[in-house]
Amino acid sequence: MSKKRSRAFFCSLLFHVVVTLSSYGQIDTLLLNYEHYTLKNGLDVILQPDPNVEDVSVEFWLRKGISMDQPNQYGFAHFFEHVMPFGKMDSLKRAQLNTYRTGSNAQVKKDYTRFYVKVKPKGVDLALAMVAGRLKAGTDRVTEKRVEFQRKRVLAEIDRNAKNPQWSASGGMAIYTGTFGKNHPYGSSGYGVIENNRNFKLKEFKERYHKIVYADNTVLFVVGNFDVEDTKKQIEAYFKNLPSKVRDHKIIKPTQHVGVNITMQAPHTKDTIQTMVFSWAVPKWGSRDDGTLKLVAAILNTRLNHKSRFPKSVIKHTVSTDMYEFAGQFAIRSTFTTVTDSIAIENLVLDKVTELIKKGVTEAELLNAKQSEISDIKEMQQRLGFQWSRTELLGEGFLFTADPGFYMKRLEEQLQLTREDVKKGAEKWLKRKPFRVLFVSGKKE
Repeated sequence: MSKKRSRAFFCSLLFHVVVTLSSYGQIDTLLLNYEHYTLKNGLDVILQPDPNVEDVSVEFWLRKGISMDQPNQYGFAHFFEHVMPFGKMDSLKRAQLNTYRTGSNAQVKKDYTRFYVKVKPKGVDLALAMVAGRLKAGTDRVTEKRVEFQRKRVLAEIDRNAKNPQWSASGGMAIYTGTFGKNHPYGSSGYGVIENNRNFKLKEFKERYHKIVYADNTVLFVVGNFDVEDTKKQIEAYFKNLPSKVRDHKIIKPTQHVGVNITMQAPHTKDTIQTMVFSWAVPKWGSRDDGTLKLVAAILNTRLNHKSRFPKSVIKHTVSTDMYEFAGQFAIRSTFTTVTDSIAIENLVLDKVTELIKKGVTEAELLNAKQSEISDIKEMQQRLGFQWSRTELLGEGFLFTADPGFYMKRLEEQLQLTREDVKKGAEKWLKRKPFRVLFVSGKKE
């Protein structure tokens, strides 16, 4: 496609998106202005300036995550996120950075690992210097002392989050293995196997650093109130010498559907509620059915939380989708107090799914679900970086489709979906028996 035709196509698409969105009365903040370019060493950079906000998010993503872990390594990607070293920075500059810092965090996902810092505009240069330092630190700064210090933190985090069964090590493993199949790259949780976390060795962290920390495998995001030209100069100065090599990008094969029921003891001894999770393997991020299933999830979430037919012990139902580069998960989570109600609740939940598949949805339900999608994007745009943010909107589009603005194309497709489209999407993916796990608490009734 020629540059002229490409520009014409983009303008036509943008006009169509705006016209479609205008019928929903929400067009003011959905189209993010961004710039993407690539340094000579292969480092991708995405800039999203906004003079109307107070802070700046500086974030980098490594294009490897949980799906990289082999069965004997389950939990390693999350542990590595903790161990990822910092580079050298003199004490004065570090103290200055801390005066500008307004937030920081890190997270590992199925397909990537991200590291985030938020600063006041005067701190952008120092934040970029710190990020570049991490990417240049090398394995000499991955030490036995650092590994053991982080091991204590990782194990404490795993224990703390066991209070939520689906976030626990054993619970997460059960859900993802049940959803995607044993030994599938998406078939493990972030925490993996506790015993693995107790035994990972220094050598493994050094090897992982060499495998994934290099320019071609990294995306740098700067989002917020910053001067574009100054920031570009700083990025060139700090990042141009990052090592480069050919990126290893493996295709993950489709999943084999698993439809079984299991029951487990809730991992945390003080857990007092019962949790039931229903999970289906569904299509990847950015597919047409991805957008359809997000609408289905919103509609089912509303229907399930009209509790007139459910036992009084029900606390809440939560329906969600979580899409990755090569597959996705559609999940329903039900919490309740009385374990003897579990069979009735399971039957009623699945009846609701069957009802949607057979009878479809109303026009009002579809409209509300579409409005919910618009609201979600607006809410994400209120956050500059890390989870549920502008960076995530642009970043996942770029990683999974090579287009940072793909979230708008997906939204446009969603807004044109009909009741029949939604019914067909639900039937195609949710008609199969889901994987179901019941976490039973130790509470005596």
